[in-house]
Amino acid sequence: MTTLAHARAAEMLSQLSHPLRLGIVAELARRQADSGRPLVLAEIAAAVNVPIRTAGDAVSRLYALGLLDRDGDGYVAVLSTLREAADDLDAENPVAALLADMPRLRGVFSHGRLIAYPDLREHGPDLARLLGRLIDFEGSVDEAEINARLAVVSDDVAALRRLLVDEGVLVRDRAGTRYEMARSRKG
Repeated sequence: MTTLAHARAAEMLSQLSHPLRLGIVAELARRQADSGRPLVLAEIAAAVNVPIRTAGDAVSRLYALGLLDRDGDGYVAVLSTLREAADDLDAENPVAALLADMPRLRGVFSHGRLIAYPDLREHGPDLARLLGRLIDFEGSVDEAEINARLAVVSDDVAALRRLLVDEGVLVRDRAGTRYEMARSRKG
């Protein structure tokens, strides 16, 4: 993903964080689902209960980002623009590349976050290997560093840390405060 694509995704989120602009996109999407008919600017203004000039400014911003498109005299929401931005961001997520090698785990991740635990008896070793590749480091680190690395995929870092130790991906020192990658212990 290019810097331009990052900036574009950030601008979309910023513009949609304004209640009026979000309301316009939502109203157009709802109307499209109901009737499929585009709305002219006056209808948009009436639907979101603002003056035409205010609606026009918001519509212009959304149109410039590709979130709205013209259809005759009216406007329609282009929700695929949001999906494309999400796909671009997902492509940059390091978990996405790791999941390419472990397709059986794809269903437990969404946008790089662990959303469900697989059956660890069956998939624990695969999940531990994936997480090990994600947090890979040299030398010895403390628990806070392991937690920070695991927090990108889950808030339950203790369970993931325990899985990594149980599956032999991480080795914990006797005091339980320092960790090494198991491969660095061999050899």
